[in-house]
Amino acid sequence: MGERILVDTDCLIDYYKGELELNPDDSHHISEITVYEFIRGTKNIKEAKRILEESFFIVWLDNEILEKASEIWRALKASGRLVEDRDLIIGATAMVKRLKLLTRNTKHYDVLKAYGLAFYR
Repeated sequence: MGERILVDTDCLIDYYKGELELNPDDSHHISEITVYEFIRGTKNIKEAKRILEESFFIVWLDNEILEKASEIWRALKASGRLVEDRDLIIGATAMVKRLKLLTRNTKHYDVLKAYGLAFYR
């Protein structure tokens, strides 16, 4: 078995456009935030959600993710380096669930490496 990957929205879009291949040996997950970001831009929301549910493991927010994101938010606020909430929650999801994040938007997440975020390369 390959790696456990959390696919960010940018890479998910590239995957569905045929511009990105995902290693079939890896386990691919998406955050519920990514589900929302993806389906809101589609013509048929229910069909898009069904396809995502069949293709990926969806990670739903839970207390552990929310607590981790809140702890990091407080630390970042104190240091004046806040990131967007959706990126913080996606990053916290990856950390809590021990998934490597697949994204092209590494600048959005770089600050989270200090808290344990690992990128998939």
